[in-house]
Amino acid sequence: MEKKIVVTQDDYMLISSYVRNNANTLSPYTFSRLSEELAGANVIAEDTSPKDIIKLGSEVELWEKTLNMRLAVKFVTPGIADAKQSKISILSPLGVALIGYREGDLVEWELHGIMRKYQVLKVDNL
Repeated sequence: MEKKIVVTQDDYMLISSYVRNNANTLSPYTFSRLSEELAGANVIAEDTSPKDIIKLGSEVELWEKTLNMRLAVKFVTPGIADAKQSKISILSPLGVALIGYREGDLVEWELHGIMRKYQVLKVDNL
């Protein structure tokens, strides 16, 4: 059984809307996986969210095991995403893959047709 993700109410609404509005453009894998994770997610109020959960605004350090490289990114809304500044949209393939996971989690997700493995090293929610 897959690990249940924990998402804030706001992030849940944002991601759910994204899935509904983009069902025809998402890869079958992403659509299926996101739908399953959202259906089983533990949805919580923003003020009760754990400090180490990946959500909108999180600064995250990852170890990308497939490519054997370290990444540091901040998850933002699509309008202010900027890859050069490591600001990644929460609705990007990487954003939707990691939303709701926590420090220490290992996340396997297909991105651009390749199965990737990410170890969540650190989550900072200032």
